[in-house]
Amino acid sequence: MEKSLQPSSRETINRTRYFFYLAGCSVLVLAIDLFTKYLIQSRFELGESVSVFGDSVRLTYILNRGGAFSVSIGSNAFYIVTSIVVVVLVIYAVWRRLRENMLIDFALAAVIGGAVGNLIDRIRFGAVIDFIDVDIPNIDSLGIQMQRWPVFNVADAAVTVGMMLIIIAVLFFHKGRMFPLPTDTLTDN
Repeated sequence: MEKSLQPSSRETINRTRYFFYLAGCSVLVLAIDLFTKYLIQSRFELGESVSVFGDSVRLTYILNRGGAFSVSIGSNAFYIVTSIVVVVLVIYAVWRRLRENMLIDFALAAVIGGAVGNLIDRIRFGAVIDFIDVDIPNIDSLGIQMQRWPVFNVADAAVTVGMMLIIIAVLFFHKGRMFPLPTDTLTDN
């Protein structure tokens, strides 16, 4: 006897529960991002910088009107619309491919949380609140000159780490599951 192609109610519940775990991960990233931005904004003057670990790590409150790495390629409206489209597409992608690879799922959840955090800043302030200021070895190559890493925030870190995990998963674990789910949650008994 063939199994129905329609998911059972148990599979639907498990799928929905898993999706809400991922949503919880996104909300956690968003909450940490918004809380840290609130702390910086309420305790620092714009442009103020405080040493955390000598000159290696500082908290520096800036407003970034550009995009990643403070590169400006459009207006604030451009970044808002682009962020909304990306968030909707990533949520759709997560739902469509849900449970194929837990690492990718949770990495995408982190990306969503970070993207929404920066989107909220752009809507509220017309710029993103950045504050993590890290020293790097001086770079002077291929027309690029940097003495410090561009100032960033928790949302930026979540998006960057999430994207790096996705790249790792795709390059090294695309044929199998890196963190497979227990089989009893995937089948109907």
